[in-house]
Amino acid sequence: MIGRVSIGLSFAMAVSLASASRALATDDYTLPFYDPSISLSYGVDRDPRVCYQRDWANVLWTDCNLHYGRVYDGHTGMDYPMPVLSPIAASRDGTVIDLFEGFGTEQFGTNGNYVLVSHADGRRTLYYHLGHDGARVSVGQTVAAGQWIADSGCSGQCYGAHLHFEMRAVINGRWTSVDPIFEKRFTTNPGRVPFLATYLRESNSGTEVIKRYTTVTHWVEFVNAGGRTWRNNIGIGRVLLGTWNPATRDSKFSALDWPSSWVATNVDQSAVPPGGVGRFTFGLHAESPPGTYDEPFNLLANSLRWFDWPRLGSFHVPIQVILNTRFGAPQK
Repeated sequence: MIGRVSIGLSFAMAVSLASASRALATDDYTLPFYDPSISLSYGVDRDPRVCYQRDWANVLWTDCNLHYGRVYDGHTGMDYPMPVLSPIAASRDGTVIDLFEGFGTEQFGTNGNYVLVSHADGRRTLYYHLGHDGARVSVGQTVAAGQWIADSGCSGQCYGAHLHFEMRAVINGRWTSVDPIFEKRFTTNPGRVPFLATYLRESNSGTEVIKRYTTVTHWVEFVNAGGRTWRNNIGIGRVLLGTWNPATRDSKFSALDWPSSWVATNVDQSAVPPGGVGRFTFGLHAESPPGTYDEPFNLLANSLRWFDWPRLGSFHVPIQVILNTRFGAPQK
């Protein structure tokens, strides 16, 4: 069950998202943060001439002005306004090759805090204007796509807290900033945050009535509204359904098919691409005395990040345990 105003509306929106969001791009990068409400303020200027600004859509301005939501002259990256100390995610699997975190979180100056990651395709990504001691990784460390690697800030030449995200490639023997939107480097077009889901439907959207000492099977489906493919056959990043509020608590209703006391199941399919629908099937076993219960669940990209539970639909399963007359006298 989800905390919802209208199941029909939620269902329709999710189906629409599933069918309309399959504009997959050609590469394996995702947006470098988790909050899908964050939007681009300025993108890469693809024209090297002074006062000529060309954005990812090939729109050209020659007025030297700022064009909010598009581009400004000479800009080498993508700016995303966000509160100070917001979590920053690795855009793709890679290795940290450089970082600095010694400036104040909002210390204005020529240089700022950053993390630089090298990727297997030969490109590099820069995460800039970070907070003081804002790196959550170290040089030489291997990072997974979607991993929390830093905290944002406003260090360096920063006018308002934001993340400057930059992609670099070797062109004519030199490291040069490139435009990932124009080159369609994200897994979807437009790019998405790595982990996000939308409730679609479940086997029983009401209350599960379970006789004591018996097990029922429940399933729930979510649309993959993020940019990373959900998988069930990997270690780090495997998408699973776990207990919530609090996270990883032992469930009173874990069944024999649960991988652990707090993991109900992994996603059923081996791979669920962005825009696809993932099903999670699990048992609910009632050992508890007759009564009314509630089991909240959330999705987890294993070892990386819990999904945004409210955006997931605040998924939970109401449960009513009833007397099992096969066992004679009423149980207490």
